[in-house]
Amino acid sequence: MDNLLRWRDEHHMLPLVLVASIVVLVAIIAAALWSRGSIADMDTKVLASRGSLQGAYDRVQPGTSRPQLAQLGFDSNRLKARSLSGLGVQQYFMPATSRDFDQLDPAIRACFETPDRCSALIFPMAAPVLAGGFMAAHAAPATAERGQFVFLLKSGKVAYKAVEEA
Repeated sequence: MDNLLRWRDEHHMLPLVLVASIVVLVAIIAAALWSRGSIADMDTKVLASRGSLQGAYDRVQPGTSRPQLAQLGFDSNRLKARSLSGLGVQQYFMPATSRDFDQLDPAIRACFETPDRCSALIFPMAAPVLAGGFMAAHAAPATAERGQFVFLLKSGKVAYKAVEEA
């Protein structure tokens, strides 16, 4: 027992280290609980099924603006969409031959002529569904991507839309 008391007397910072450790542990637990509650409150489960995404896709008409796409359920941040600039659009839609180029939709061909006015949004068909918690929000999708919804925007409005099955 004398050794233990002598060791305690030689380590004057021990009580401070113990208190600091407890405070850090409580902070970690509180942050985990707060994070789980805030993510669970998010409206991320609305478009969880492919059927509801398909229904939203069917309501998209040419001339629909990007904010209107978000109102229909195609929110690029929430659904983790890829956004392509003009050059990315050209690369994405570039056909293998000139004959294929001639068969492209006129809206896509117009983007080859004026790439600065075009962009594209590509949404995965399997929308991410959060089960709750920080790890679920940042984890890789559990299922393989089964295809995607493609919206070509010219001057910020939908000019072309397509469903690409994987």
